[in-house]
Amino acid sequence: MALLDRYGGDARPLAGGQSLVPMLNFRLLSPAALIDLGRIGELAQIREEANSVVIGAMARQRAAEGAEIVARKLPLLREALGWVGHLPTRSRGTLGGSIAHADPSAEIPMALLALDGEVVATGPKGRRTIAAEALFESFYTTTLAAGEILTEIRIPHMAPGAGYAIEEYARRKGDFAIVGIAAIVERKADRCAGARIVASGIGGAPVRLRGAEKILERDGLDPTAIAQAAARAAEEVDPLSDPNASADYRRHLVSVLVGRALARCAGMPERAH
Repeated sequence: MALLDRYGGDARPLAGGQSLVPMLNFRLLSPAALIDLGRIGELAQIREEANSVVIGAMARQRAAEGAEIVARKLPLLREALGWVGHLPTRSRGTLGGSIAHADPSAEIPMALLALDGEVVATGPKGRRTIAAEALFESFYTTTLAAGEILTEIRIPHMAPGAGYAIEEYARRKGDFAIVGIAAIVERKADRCAGARIVASGIGGAPVRLRGAEKILERDGLDPTAIAQAAARAAEEVDPLSDPNASADYRRHLVSVLVGRALARCAGMPERAH
């Protein structure tokens, strides 16, 4: 905090460097100083606390991917981490760095929103907690205040037996997704007790697809309900057009990928591909 204050807002915290260093190389950023967080060992811990998994912001993505507590209590996050870049980037990249960078196509922010997680930010005025839904504002923009550092990620345990899936489309494996989908479905007998569906890559921030969720919670998880939810998901989004894909193509991908993800959540692997 003292170092950030010394440079009056013209310094950048350095975590894994997998996003920051390329931005420096392309001269998109020219800070007066980099403040290396790598020696703060407490920021790299992964532990269980009450009914949540607490992940230090400096925990490497590869460490979280291999952590037993993440595999057991947050299997959606473990699956999402497997989609992030390549092994060398996951070995250096951190969860906190990806969340704070807020790339709208990144898998970790999308999973954090789907899992109803929150982050702890530490700044000159102390610590505060920010829910995922209140964290991501737009392209590479969060509600972290000037002088604050993201220090911790807190994610409640997934319900036992919940269905989950990550589906995404990218030009090459390891690229940022043109569209990504994270889905979690909690079942009660043959009914859907709750659903959370999040899309990434369609705009400035990951977005909940609440209309599609309501269809499942009302009509269940049979093929007809899943098809209706997938169609509703496409109607809910207002995608961007860029050199990677048109808005219409992204909208089509949302429908296809939501259908695949929900089929996996419902235990219908024959429909997933």
